[in-house]
Amino acid sequence: MKKQQRKSKVGHRVVIILGSLFFMAMAGELITAKFLPQKTFRLAYSEAINCFKSDKTLLFTLKPNCTLQFENYDTGETVSAKTNNMGYRGEDFQPEKNANEKRILVEGDSFVLGFGVSDNDVFTKVLEEKLGGGTRVINAGYKGGFGPDGYYLHLKNEGMNLAPDLTIFSIFVYNDFTDMTDSDWLGSGKNGEPQRIVSNKIRVDEIGYLLPLSVPYVYRLPILRNSHLAILSFDGLKALQAKVKHYYDRIYFKIFKPQFPSGEASDSNFLGTYFSNCLFGEICHRKAFHLYQDMMSVIRASRDLTKSKAIDGNDNFLILIIPADFQIYDDVMDKYKTDTGIPYHPWEIEDPNPQRRLRELFDSEGIKYIDLLPLMRLSRERLYFKKDGHFNREGHAFSATVVYNWIREYYGNLSSR
Repeated sequence: MKKQQRKSKVGHRVVIILGSLFFMAMAGELITAKFLPQKTFRLAYSEAINCFKSDKTLLFTLKPNCTLQFENYDTGETVSAKTNNMGYRGEDFQPEKNANEKRILVEGDSFVLGFGVSDNDVFTKVLEEKLGGGTRVINAGYKGGFGPDGYYLHLKNEGMNLAPDLTIFSIFVYNDFTDMTDSDWLGSGKNGEPQRIVSNKIRVDEIGYLLPLSVPYVYRLPILRNSHLAILSFDGLKALQAKVKHYYDRIYFKIFKPQFPSGEASDSNFLGTYFSNCLFGEICHRKAFHLYQDMMSVIRASRDLTKSKAIDGNDNFLILIIPADFQIYDDVMDKYKTDTGIPYHPWEIEDPNPQRRLRELFDSEGIKYIDLLPLMRLSRERLYFKKDGHFNREGHAFSATVVYNWIREYYGNLSSR
């Protein structure tokens, strides 16, 4: 009898504890949703861009006739953009070029696509208006995915079929190098360029959203992924882990920072840090040293491709080097505080990497380029969103003006060629 009473009391306590935990969780959820609302999976999914589609040779490309929703990162306003009948941002056009039409094709990532700006303010539209009638500027942002390896494959498989008179191959120095490390190259051309790439980080789902291949545990259970409290806890834990790793890396790297006069390294404890040091500093780990080599392999292949298709005998290939905002402004470093490889006061370095190294490589092979960094440092206007690393409206207009002036100097009136 006493045994049964003890079991009953234990069971009663368990019910009380479980009920209390449930009540506390519900109360925490309501309070979090009211005062500290988090972007749950359902909300993030509904607000994400679903204009992506799978491709046999690329990580992804863009759907035709699809509406993209961006945020103006300074004002918070929603900006809508549309892809045309072939999946490029901008107005519809036919693949076949008219007899008197000139075309400029611009390859790139979200900078070229124009995150945060309207259709009329994006770089390619501004450039087209400056060049006047008879010249079409085709925005191929994201048509080849995230990185230069995808830009090349898009150019090879689709872009050159549009018969561009000039191809502009943009390079964003902060992540265009490292984005290539997220893709595996299959096949190899004469320059070492890939014949196909597959992602080791992301996939396109059946609706057109980009999703990670490895989904964090908090997003796997509906009861957690749509809970404000669960997302708050998960994000807080990630932030704590990132902060601990940041300071650990700073201290450890400061003490044990190796010197590599020959450019070789054996320590792989700081792989992420070495990627940034390889790009923005003078130290390259053996696992990061290939970044410049990979970049040059797809650039050489792209330049050779445009040369082989040129009917006027000109080298109609131009590199546009886009700087990171921290190379210009001293008030943006909080966005990059976990990247211990970025030099201190990068905006003060007069001739920084990777721009310096890229110019040396391009000059040695006669590749034409525009380095935007020194020109943007002279501008009195703010050219990037302060809360984000993309060009704002003024940045797109500035870049279009620089490219327009280069075209006028190098080609004269493109439309009359």
